[in-house]
Formats: sequence, C-alpha cells, structure tokens
Amino acid sequence: MNLQPISFRSDGLALSGTLTMPRIATPAPCVVMVHGSGPQDRDGNIKGFRTDILRYIAEHLAAQGIASLRYDKRGCGQSEGHFGTAGLLEMVGDAQAAVACAARQPGICPDRIFVLGHSEGAVLCPDICAGGAFTRGAIMLCASLRSLEEDLIKNAEVLNRDLKTLKGLKGRLARWLFYTKDPQAVVASLRQRVENTRRRRMWVSFQRVSTKFYRDTFNYNVRQHLVTFRKPILAIGGGKDFQCLPEDTLEIAELSQGPVITRIMPDMNHMLRNQQEEPTMLNYKAQSDEPVLDEVPRTVAHWVAGFAPLQARGDGGADHGGPSPSAP
Repeated sequence: MNLQPISFRSDGLALSGTLTMPRIATPAPCVVMVHGSGPQDRDGNIKGFRTDILRYIAEHLAAQGIASLRYDKRGCGQSEGHFGTAGLLEMVGDAQAAVACAARQPGICPDRIFVLGHSEGAVLCPDICAGGAFTRGAIMLCASLRSLEEDLIKNAEVLNRDLKTLKGLKGRLARWLFYTKDPQAVVASLRQRVENTRRRRMWVSFQRVSTKFYRDTFNYNVRQHLVTFRKPILAIGGGKDFQCLPEDTLEIAELSQGPVITRIMPDMNHMLRNQQEEPTMLNYKAQSDEPVLDEVPRTVAHWVAGFAPLQARGDGGADHGGPSPSAP
C-alpha cells in the first residue's frame, strides 16, 4: 500500500490526513473514515487512549484493493482549528469536505466513495452522505439511535455498576469521584445548563467541553435522517457493546428507505475487539491492547467490492442507490 499525506479545507481550516492507496492499476473505490466522539486523530486515537481503529481498517482495506482517507479532527493532530468550541454540525461539514477531497484524487473512482463512521461517526453517516454528491453508501459501525439523554443515563448506570465491584481504598475513591447517585437528574440538569448558557465552553465531568457540541447533540435525531435516506447501508454492531446497543443496529434496516445489510458480531465490544467476558468500562484501556476483529474490515471490504462503477452498469452515472451485495 502507499500512504500519502493529504490536506483539504473545511470551514476555512486546513485539515490534515492520510490517503491510503492500494497497489492496483485501475481506479480504486475509496472509504472516507469518520471518527467516534472526542478529540481524535486520523487513526482514531485520543491522547492517553490508543485504539488505532481507523488505521487498522485502512490497512486491511488497502490489502483488498480499496483506498481510504482518514483525517485528524479539527484542532487535533496536524489539523487547524479548535476542537473545544466545535459542534456536531462542524463534524458533518468536515467529513463532507473529506469526501469531496477524496473524489478529486488521482487513482480514486469518484462514483465509488463510501463513508465509514464509528460510534458518533456512524450516527452522522446518513447526514454526511445526504449532503455529499459523491457518496455511494454508508458504513455504520456501532451506531446508537438513541437520544443523548438516553445514552448518558445508560452509560452512567453501567459505570455505577462497575464502580461497585472495585474494592478497598481505590474503589472508595473512584466511587467518590465518578459515582452518579441519580443519573436522570444529573442529565436533566446538564441539558438545562447547555440550553441556558451563552458560554462557548463549559465544565462537564472535570473537563472543559464545547457547549455547541452538547447543544447540537442534545437536539440531534439520527432517526429523522434515516427515514429519508435511500443509499445503501452496511450496519455492523457488537453483541458486547453496551454503549451502542446491537438492537439499534438492527433498527437501521427498519428505518432506512434504501437497501441495508446488518451484521451483529456476538463477542465484539464498542472498540471492535473480541470480548468473551461481560463488558465493563473499567477494562476499556486493557481491551485496546487487543487487535481489532478481522471480521469487521473483511465484511466492509466485501461489501464495498460489490459496487461496480455506475457508468460501467450503463445507467449514465445516475445514483440509483447501487446494488445490495451480501456480506460474508
């Protein structure tokens, strides 16, 4: 494979990334990758927490003849801007700019560009594709279809459960810092703070975060985007994912107007790793040392490879949603 540094502009900012090209002679399909939540770099890493999800998928796709473009979020890695004041809609615009950049690259087939999102990126996929003339379909990895309130309450309840298992002084200190006595009340208070403040940044759980990001997310409804979405979707969920539940992945097929293939990988957690034991938040860092499940990029590559160039099918290049190839 051939790694090429790349830069493109979005909202007046220069965003930096990597174009991974396979070693094939013909124009290749391309997957544009969109991160999960937080200040992530092009590989899907946050400072102090390395997962390399996007890098691993990019390398596997290249071995299967598929190009990919991944980039540092604004204000992260080598990209300009300030992540701490950006909102969800800026993330959508940046991803659409990445798609347009991919379509301009030599060696890329411009009518075989797909958007792959993980977690938050998966939630944004239909919105990104709907506004991008070049996108052929969406790949949604571990998507939640629930409101931010529902997700925050669910995650707080999971963390509370895990904190109760910690013993000794470490456990007492962790519960004092992170245990949420009434998750519903805390989340309701957070939403009220977000809606009422004029500050661009605010403190949430010992971190200064973008108020706009929380305001956008509180008011974002992925179901509204799915019910008008007609392009093909590959949706993959994990049976051991407590952040984005597998039943949400299955619901994508019920909501979308286009062809949808769903895959639930029984022992996969939110970080696309194999997990035999009960998933907890407390072992996330240890789990990140494990490799990403090969089945994920293998399924993605098989699905993408099933889409022939539009003009080669004799339809004059019109986007009719493409075929619905089966995944292994």
